[in-house]
Amino acid sequence: MRLGFFFREAIRSIKANVAISVAAIVTVMIAVFILGTFIPSYLYVQSTVNQQKSRLDIQVYVADAAPQSQVAALQAQIVALQSQGLIKSFSFISKTDALNQFKARLNDPSILTLLPNNPLPASFDVRPADPAKDGQIATALRTSHAIDTTMPGNGISYAETTTNRLLTIAQFIQYAGLVLIAILLVAAILLIGNTIRLSIFARRREVEVMRLVGATNWFIRWPFIIEGIICGVVGAAISVVILWIAKILVVDPYVSTSTGGLTRDSATTIGFGTLAVILIVAGGAVGAVGSGFTLRRFLKV
Repeated sequence: MRLGFFFREAIRSIKANVAISVAAIVTVMIAVFILGTFIPSYLYVQSTVNQQKSRLDIQVYVADAAPQSQVAALQAQIVALQSQGLIKSFSFISKTDALNQFKARLNDPSILTLLPNNPLPASFDVRPADPAKDGQIATALRTSHAIDTTMPGNGISYAETTTNRLLTIAQFIQYAGLVLIAILLVAAILLIGNTIRLSIFARRREVEVMRLVGATNWFIRWPFIIEGIICGVVGAAISVVILWIAKILVVDPYVSTSTGGLTRDSATTIGFGTLAVILIVAGGAVGAVGSGFTLRRFLKV
């Protein structure tokens, strides 16, 4: 395959149709920019939801006055449920550990010095294998006499309504995100295809002549595909630069100055370097697919 010849033909076409090429580049730039803002936002929301899902644990509060034998019996019940596959893991949190964990989450731990003593009870932090079965686990553990019934949920705390809503939201975000990404990609392909169509239409006689003299479909197609790739990569690169400027001037200052409320909980998203590579590859792919798809009708003589 004479790649150099095809590349020179693509550059010649771009120079001969500057206005159309600029339109294609701008089209890809807008589409990739939208995709570039959507992907990290979607992943950030997904990370936030997953972070909350990881906190859908069951807190089994142990009464301060419970003897060690009752605490051991409660732990045996938890181990039994774990062997049945209902519990993924669990850990015992002493009163001191509970206070230290709470202190680590506060932006200003010094406020705890105002407390006369440690009000937090010891507890078992139970992580269910399936958050939807929190109720079944809680029912099985309520028979223990070691539970502190004065605590929320009569000693076993789990957010049933929140769990159900969060699981529904997580599923919705997953499917909606995939659908929206697919729509954006299809829209970008159609937009770049329609723009490249103008370039091909302007050279339709040339394509017809090449077809009639025996040029193969791929010999005709490659310069246009390379032209689409060039326009796609350039448009994507411009959008990446714009996104980088927005990141430096807007996103980073906001993140660095955001206190995040009382606690320091944070979600994560895709790294900018990885995002840039994905967007540039996507831009080139969109340009190639759009060009190749549009050219099919002009290869029929």
